Formats: sequence, structure tokens, C-alpha cells
Amino acid sequence: MMDKSIHCLSGWDEKWKLGAIPCHLWKLPEYIWQDFDPCRAELTILGRTMKTSESINHIFGKPLPESGSVFIGGFPYLRGTNQISGPLENFTGCIEVMEINNWESFIPSKAVKKIHVENCRSQDSTLSTVSSVAPSSATEGVDATWTSLSTPPVAPPVCQEDLCYNGGTCHPVSLSSGTFSFHCDCPLHFTGRFCEQGAGLLFPSFSGNSYLELPFFITLDEFTCVPGKEHKRTVTIYLTIKTNTLNGTILYSSEKNSGQQFLHLFLMDGRPTVKYGCGSSHNILTLSANYSINTNAFIPITIRYTIPVGSSQSVCMIEVTADGKPPILKKDTEISHVSQVHFESMYLGHIPEDVKIHKNAGHIYGFNGCIQELQVNNKEFFIIDEALRGKNIENCHVPWCARHLCHNNGTCISDSENWFCECPRLYSGRMCQFATCENSPCGNGATCVPKSRTDSLCLCPYGRSGLLCTEAVNITQPRFSGTDAFGYTSFLAYSRIPDIGFDYEFHLKFQLANNHSALQNNLIFFTGQKGHGLDSDDFLAVGLREGSVVYTYNLGAGTASISSDPLDLSLGIHTVRLGRFFQMGWLKVDDHKNKSIVSPGRLVGLNVVSQFYVGGYSEYIPDLLPHGADFKNGFQGCIFTIQVRTEKNGHFRSLGNPEGHPDAGRSVSQCDVSPCSLMKCSNGGTCVKSASTVHCDCLPGWKGELCTETVSTCDPEHDPPHHCSKGATCVSLPHGYTCSCPLGTTGIHCEQALSISDPSFRSHELSWMSFASFRIQKKTHIQLQFQPLSADGILFYVAQHLKAQSGDFLCISLVNGSVQLRYNLGDRTIILETLQKVTTNGSIWHVIKAGRVGAEGYLDLDGINVTEKANAKMSSLDTNTDFYVGGMPSLNLVNPMSIANEPAGFQGCVREVIINNQELKLTELGAKSGANVGDCDGTPCGYKVCRNRGECIVNGTTFSCKCLPHWTGNTCNQSVHCSNNLCLHQSLCIPDQSFSYNCFCALGWVGKYCENKTSFSTAKFMGNSYIKYIDPDYRMRNLQFTTISLNFSTTETEGLIVWIGKAQKEENDFLAIGLHNQSLKIAVNLGKSVSVPMIYSNGTFFCNKWHHVSVIQNQTVIKAYLDNNLILSEDIDPDKKFVDLNYDGISYLGGFEYGRKVNTVTQEIFKRDFVGKIKDVFFQDSKKIELIKSEGYNVFNGDEQN
Repeated sequence: MMDKSIHCLSGWDEKWKLGAIPCHLWKLPEYIWQDFDPCRAELTILGRTMKTSESINHIFGKPLPESGSVFIGGFPYLRGTNQISGPLENFTGCIEVMEINNWESFIPSKAVKKIHVENCRSQDSTLSTVSSVAPSSATEGVDATWTSLSTPPVAPPVCQEDLCYNGGTCHPVSLSSGTFSFHCDCPLHFTGRFCEQGAGLLFPSFSGNSYLELPFFITLDEFTCVPGKEHKRTVTIYLTIKTNTLNGTILYSSEKNSGQQFLHLFLMDGRPTVKYGCGSSHNILTLSANYSINTNAFIPITIRYTIPVGSSQSVCMIEVTADGKPPILKKDTEISHVSQVHFESMYLGHIPEDVKIHKNAGHIYGFNGCIQELQVNNKEFFIIDEALRGKNIENCHVPWCARHLCHNNGTCISDSENWFCECPRLYSGRMCQFATCENSPCGNGATCVPKSRTDSLCLCPYGRSGLLCTEAVNITQPRFSGTDAFGYTSFLAYSRIPDIGFDYEFHLKFQLANNHSALQNNLIFFTGQKGHGLDSDDFLAVGLREGSVVYTYNLGAGTASISSDPLDLSLGIHTVRLGRFFQMGWLKVDDHKNKSIVSPGRLVGLNVVSQFYVGGYSEYIPDLLPHGADFKNGFQGCIFTIQVRTEKNGHFRSLGNPEGHPDAGRSVSQCDVSPCSLMKCSNGGTCVKSASTVHCDCLPGWKGELCTETVSTCDPEHDPPHHCSKGATCVSLPHGYTCSCPLGTTGIHCEQALSISDPSFRSHELSWMSFASFRIQKKTHIQLQFQPLSADGILFYVAQHLKAQSGDFLCISLVNGSVQLRYNLGDRTIILETLQKVTTNGSIWHVIKAGRVGAEGYLDLDGINVTEKANAKMSSLDTNTDFYVGGMPSLNLVNPMSIANEPAGFQGCVREVIINNQELKLTELGAKSGANVGDCDGTPCGYKVCRNRGECIVNGTTFSCKCLPHWTGNTCNQSVHCSNNLCLHQSLCIPDQSFSYNCFCALGWVGKYCENKTSFSTAKFMGNSYIKYIDPDYRMRNLQFTTISLNFSTTETEGLIVWIGKAQKEENDFLAIGLHNQSLKIAVNLGKSVSVPMIYSNGTFFCNKWHHVSVIQNQTVIKAYLDNNLILSEDIDPDKKFVDLNYDGISYLGGFEYGRKVNTVTQEIFKRDFVGKIKDVFFQDSKKIELIKSEGYNVFNGDEQN
């Protein structure tokens, strides 16, 4: 019989089945006793004993099994633990093991293995030898040292109020510095401290706490099978990885049904290792290479394995090779019948918590490094695009010299910004790709290329020709020959085009050298920021690809690309017009229809510093050009015209400075054919050639490059011209035209001024208004009053991008008379629809209240509510466009998922739109832009022109307000009682509901009319009071260090105590202290537009007792003291990206200015103004603030009864 007993002391910060552990017990003695047969165990804690026993039918005389390791504080691999039922987490706290089986002096330093263990920080010396053990999440790669604090022993709840955006998951972290912080696990495609940023992924990088899930095979039927060998099928997996760590899971997949078959590729001490479960639990094949690959360079790995199916001759085989080494192989022929395998998913980098792992799969560590390529049976996976889900995936940063290998034994030299190749003798070029002549016979700066050991060739610069480039030649119509056999392209390089950043238009005419190689993948022109090949580089490029003209540009946030329809090869000359205005680009080729696109992101400017290259590039290496501009060959043919203008109504000019003169060029000759012999001007047009341009001179009534298009009534060539007023847009109709009127105008030709009070919209004329947007990420609350004349139409629209593939969006629309709310936060579209229908005869004003908090939405029409408790993973609405009311500038810009039917504008009137308590000014001056908007009743009177239920009376083109008895003023906005008020000393007159008024006294005055002067050191706040303190030394402050301390007392459970910051916009920096839900709450924003809340609940604050609170900001570390005890210590951003508190020298106590509600200004961080007393306020230094000398209202003397 075997007896084991353990006697230990532990610092316990959780509950056990015996009940809650009293929080004052820091040293908690436990006694554990175990007997093997019968299996019995006892636990004694706090003097109470629990016992359990179970018979195991042990055979007498048979030796007992040896016991395994004793684990203190937790298991290193929780997922591998299958002996303990129920949820299991590792212990956080301090443990001292007094003895095990009477063996004393248990010394942690002599343990076989330790993970995340440090010395206990208790002030009690008896607990100084043992520390805490990481919680289970730490084993999944959270890079932090987990320790316990003795003051206080309980960590603050740092993960508060949807701190992580876009479906991120918050985890508390205790840092080695003794402070608490948090970590957001971000879903795929999101990154940042709060998962608030798009990741913009190219190649995935794994941090040890990251994974990607990709689809594997549906069934074995997808494999090709060799006849007669149905008993085995082979799978080949190829991937390239880069890492410098020793251990980590690279790839894992398991069979869906029974879980017996699995494949696990991982690193063990730097060696590629694979475990393959090929049937039953006995058929586990393991291979481990005898070499390491953790070299921080990309290494190829290939795995081949067989899947045995339904035969007694089945063979289980696994083979692995890496870095070009010979393959190693293992087989197992003694396997039983195997059912059909279903590998549903494969996981890269780690394994999610919800995935069952085979018990023999080996150690599971998070992978640190990059995975660049992945193929399964020669099928290439686009890892990021095909991923089903993921966590904490970043972009892989490849060193320059690992990405660009120099040719011909050149040596790559790089720094963080650039790279170049040191070339051996007789080689040159960016990548040492060109052979050079030892003794060049070429003249005039020509490029000498060795054809053989004894012969050479001269590639002539622009303006020269002949065998040795000695003859001058005048080139007006350049001919380009593409890329030659030596790797050089013919090209012209012009000086950089100025003012191309926001607006440009190009005209281009060209003739192809042939209808084969000249059409496949050929660059026409290019200008870019730099030639490093980075996706984020700004560039503009035009080329030919598979018979179509391709126009691409990147403004720094992603590539926009337009492809024309295939070219008509019967035409001798092709004409291209293209342009861009801010993000909107367009392309028109020959007589094809115009095509347009909007570039992704919010950037609107093209920043290029390079020359403007035509036909090719000085060193044409497609791999060095940005993605989208990497055409594989140079242009082949003649270019007759290439002109540009950088203002909408400016004149076109030729490239170069002076015009028409390139700075450099190579292998360019004169086109030997007259362009007019190729131009076929239609409808009586005449070809005209002048200098370096050619065009068709069209007869009246015709236009276009070849005079194939009729002049419309809106074209400037039309006779007579249209009469739309300046600023209006002419729209051609089959029998005439109409004028689209800008906001504030009306009439047939938009010639009349219009004052808008309640806008009316006409669906058939693209009627709309737009307003400058603001952040509505966490929540969106919209109230809208409307009077419809049609059963369909868009009432409100906002999106992430203004295009059909908009990203996130929110739309309120009418659908067959019902109201629909649709929104998409990045994963799926949520739809709410009212049961009742609206009246469409223009007789009823309907009220919509709609919105969302996180992913949960609601929709209310005239008091009848519909809600949707969505289980969407995303919770943040990311929008960049304006707010659109009534319609859109173009219905093609509407995301088709945001509406049920074909998009249509709203028809009817709108008289109120309130978004998150901010009312939009529905007037011609209040809107940002709009078109074809009228006034609902055609009069200056509107819904809210006269305030406080005043009646609006039309007086010609003006109006007057007939006010109710207790109101006066032009718009009934003044109380009768306040018109002759008796309030003194700059006090505010506030009307009340008893048809009287109150005086809100400025600081230093009290009394009914603020007639009495007062002074105080303790400020008493009434729930409608505030003090605004201006820091006179703000410009000299160190904004990385802030301290605020004060005393407060209250009887309320809610209230804002202090707000440090100007509180004008959501993104403004701030540090705030207040009460929320009976707890002390501190919130901080250092510049991420995301506030970090910290809550302390272990106290009673509403008993009208004085409490002293002090908060210190030291860069990103926030410490809070309550009554001289440290209650909160948190590092809100260990990466230290934002460390300054830019508070603009402004602090508020108790609330904000009259009319600014606390819940609105603080974005619901705090609910209401403070009620109570504040004194002894110290800010930034040891000098107490004299509150009486600040700005403020309705603050009373609280010195009595202190």
C-alpha cells in the first residue's frame, strides 16, 4: 500500500467548492492526503475536511505503478490533460510546499522544469521562496511575466465594456513591474492595441499566440487514384517557413469524425518533426530530422503521407524533408481497416481552444515566425485570402536581402530603408543582372552589351542611332521595341509631372507592333514613389494585359485597377483617356464605355517622386515594381500622342520640361509610318497631325477620338449650348436635357435661390444631402422623422467605403412600405424590418428610432419596436463616408447588401435627423453637399424654425413666429421670464417648468438672483453644476506625467468627479474619475480614440463620507490610490505607442457647461453630473487649486459640516 501526503501553504485568490475563501486570509493552510488502494483522498482547509474514495480492484501482490511527476500550480500543457473532468485553469498566486511524504525542504529552484515562476512578492518572509504559475492563457503565447501582488491580492477587472473592437477578446495581464494590463486577441484582418486597425495582410506572421484555419479536403474522393492501388492515396504538402525559435506548431489537422487520424508538423528544439496518426491509437508514426532549421531564413518543408483505405494491404507512410536535405521516411504495414478520412481543416501556427487535439499529437506550442507558401497536392493556397478564421495575425516583415537576391554572385547590402547589390567586375544593374563590356566602343553615353567574348552591341540613348550611336536622329513619334534578349527595355524618361497629386487626365494614342507579344503583359507608362516593390508604395501605371488596357494606381492604402474590354485589333490606332480625381479613377478606351473605380482606404493623394517612364523602365525588373504595376515586358509599338493636364479645365500639355523633351531614353527609334495613314476618322472627320500629336477634326454634331460619338445637348460643342447655371450639372435626355441643381438652388436651370427648412427629395432626380460624419463605432442611435410619397427609397446611408464593395455599412430604407434597418460590421449583414407599413400619401409624419449597440440592433417605427440579438463576432461599425440622407450621388455606390431591391432614392420630406444625440442641420447651409433638394412646403417655415411649439407664419419670403405665452424672441427661443430677468453678475437665466426661472450663479456668487458674494474651499455640486479649470502652466508641462488628487463625498452611486481634457470630440485625449454603478471608475485615452476603463468595486462611496482619491499617469502606466491605498495599477499600452496626455490645459469638475449632458459628452462612460462635495484638489504639483477662482456655475459653499 502506498501513502502520499502533501502539506502546503498557498495564497488563494479564487473560490473552491467549500465556499468563498475570506479575502483577508493571505496565508491559507491546506493538508492533502492520498491512499492508493482503495483509492482515497482527503483535503483539509480552514479546519474543514472533505473525503472521497473509490475501489480500483487492485490484485494483491502485483506491484503498484510508479507515480509520475508532481506538478505545483498547474500543468504545462492543459490541452493534453484528459484525467480531470470539468474546466481547468492553472493557479495564480503564491504556494509554499512544506513537505511531501515527510520529505521536507521542498526547494523550487531544484524543480525539473518551471514555466513562468518568480519569487512571491508577499511581504511575509515565510512565503518568499515560491512564486506564482502562469494561468492557462499564458501557455498560449501571451508575452508577459505573471506575478502576484500583495497589495491588493486581487487583480482589478481590467477587461471592461467591450474594450477590444471588431470581435477581439480581452485578457487581463499582470506585468513583472507589478502593474496590471490587458491584451486583445484580434480576429483575422484586424490588429492594434484594441483590434481597431485593419491589418492589410500579405504574408502571415505568427506571434506564438496566433493561428490560421484553412480548409483542407472535403473527402478522399477529391484525390486522384491510381487503378489497382485504391488501398493508399498520397498527399503532398509543401510550405516555406521562417523562424528563429526552437519549438512551435507549424501545421495541425485531424480527422473530423473519430479523431484517430491526425497530422502534426512542429519544431522540437529547432528540428522539423512530424507525428502522423494513421488509424487506431497504436498507429502513430513519428519522424524527427537530425538538423535544425531555426535560421530566421525561409526554409522549404515537404511532407508526403499516405492515406490507407479499406484494404488488408494498406500501408501507412510518412515522409518529410526540409531545406533540400534528403528525405526521411517511416512506414507501418500492420494497420487495421481504416474508414474514409475527412480532414476538414488545417491549422497553422497554433490550435484554437475549441479544437479537440489527439492525445498523442505531441507538445503544442505557439509558433513564432512566418509562413509564406503553402501547397497541397500542387494546389496553391492563398493563405490570407482562403483562411476561414484566425487570431493575432500580423504581416511578415521580410529583410530586404532575403527578398531581393543579387544575380551573378553580387553581394546584397541593406539597412532598414534600402538595399543595393555590390556587383562583381563586368556586371552592373540594380541586381547585377547586366553583363558589361570591358572596353566599350560605344559613344554618346550608349550602353555597351557583350554579345560574345569578342563582339559587343551598342544600345543608343535617346536622339542617337547608328552602329556606335554616333548619328543624331530627330524623334517625334517614338517607336519602342519592348525587352531585348539582354534584359534591357526601350524607354523614355520624362521629368516628374508636378501637381499630379489629386487630379490628372491623360490622353494617349498608340499603334501596336503586333497582335501577339505586344498584347500580353506590356507596360505603357509608369511613375511611382520608389522601385522597391512594396504594396504600400504610391504609383500610377498603364499597360496591356491579355488584350486589354489596364490602368492601376495606389494612393498608399491599396491598389485600384480598371481593365478595358478587349481591344478591337482591326483598328490601326488605339485611343486611351484616363484620369483621377481624389480617390475616383476612370478609363475610356476607343469607343468603349467609360469605366470607373474608387481606390480603397481614406488616402486621396498620389505621392510620387520618380521620373515619368514611357515604354519601359531604366532597369526593367518587374519584381521591383509595386503589385499591379509589375508588367513583365516593355511596350512594343509606336506612341503618337501622350498628353496630360492636372486641372479639370486646364489645357493639355506634352510630357517633359520643356514640353516634348525627355530627360533620358534608350533604344527608341522614329516610327516609320504616318499616323494619319492609320487613323480612320468617321463621319466626315479629318486627321490632323501637328508636332508630336495627332487627332481627328470632327464635323459639327460629332465628337470622340474617331468622330464616332454624337454631340449631346450637354457637351460644350453643342450648338446651342445648355443653359444650366454655374455650379449646376447638365444631364442629357433623349429629347433635351435637365439641370441637376446644387443645394440651395431651384428652377428649370437652377437659377433661383432656395432656402431649405424641411428638405424634400425626388427619387427620379437623384435627390440627396450629405453631412460630415463622426465616429459611431461602438453604438449608433438614429431618430428620423419623415413623410413619404413612395413605398421604396433610401432614407439614411453610411459606409466604410463609397462603392459597391463598401466594407462596413448601415442603411435605413423603405422596402415595399416597410422600414428596414440593415448593417454589416464586417462578418454578416443583420436585417431588421418593421411589421407595419408607412402611409405614402404625404399626410403623416412617421418617426423612426433605429440603431445598434455592438452587434445588437433595434428598430422602432411610431412606437412599435423590433430588436435583433445578433451573435455576430464583430462589434464595431467602421465608417469613413459622409452621412447621406434621402439618397446618394450615384446609386451604383450603394452596397447591394444594404438594400432589399434595386437602390432608389427617397421621395418625400424629412424634418428631423438626430444621430447619437447630435442633430443634423437639414438646411442648405447646414449640409456638406447635396443635389435636387427642395423645401417640403416651399416656405421658410419648417419643423423646428419656431422653437417651443411656436407657430410659424409665412410673410412672403420670410417668416415670423407666434409664440406661446411663456416664450418670446424671433424663434420663440427665449423665456418670457428671462427676457427681463433679475439674474446678476454674469449668471445664467434658466427657465423652469413652473413658468418662472432660476439663476445659475457664476462662481463666487449665490442667492436667488446671485446677489450675494461667497467664498469657499469646499465645492458643493448639485447635479447641474460644474467647474472648468484652465491650467496656466500647460505649455510647460511634461505631458507624459500627470497627477490629480482630491477629496470627495457623495450620497449618489453615479457621477462624473473630474474630466481632464477638452471634451470636444470622441478622439480627444482625457483622464477621468467618477462613480459608475456604485464603483469608482477611471477612464483614460492617450490618443487611440479608444478609452481604457478601470473599475474598483471593493468599497462603498455613497455614504456621505470623505474619500481621498489620487491618480498618477506615468506614460502608459496608470496608478490609482484610494484613501492612501493602491487600488489600481495598470499599463494600458505596454508598447508605449502613445504616451502623452494632450489635455489642452482644460479640466472639468462635477460636469460640463449647461446643455452638455455628461452621458453624451463622455460617450456613456459616465451617466450624470456629480452630486456631492469636492475639496483639496491638487493638479500636477503641490499647490492646491483655488476652486473659487475658476470658471463655473451653480457651485455652492460646501465648507459647512465638513
